[in-house]
Amino acid sequence: MKKLLLIFSLASIISCQVLDQKQHTATTTFLVPLGNTITTSGVAITLDAVLEDSRCPRNTTCIWEGRAVVKISITQPKQKIREVIVVFKNQEQSIITRTEDAVFTALKLLPYPGGATNKELGYQLQVSYKKSTN
Repeated sequence: MKKLLLIFSLASIISCQVLDQKQHTATTTFLVPLGNTITTSGVAITLDAVLEDSRCPRNTTCIWEGRAVVKISITQPKQKIREVIVVFKNQEQSIITRTEDAVFTALKLLPYPGGATNKELGYQLQVSYKKSTN
């Protein structure tokens, strides 16, 4: 009986530690304005161009939802500059680069057409940076 109790206790402790390790991830979201470069954790991301923005404006009825297409440049230590084309449609998100301990994901292109502040803001790429803190 004592052995059985010891085995259950050890299994419980190990499963809690594994669960705890999985929960230690930090996600940060940042904006990259058109023509600017943002550097995070040694990765530089530049929003070079908006190649297409045919997204259906808010408060309208469209036959096609449309899409946004952007060109970005990614620079990582000891690597050549990479140009990446990202297509945003149907709320999809795209992983744009990875490092040993982090993943960078293009979330969306802002502002969405039809917003009140479209002309004032200019285009910005929303990116998430998820790093494991183990």
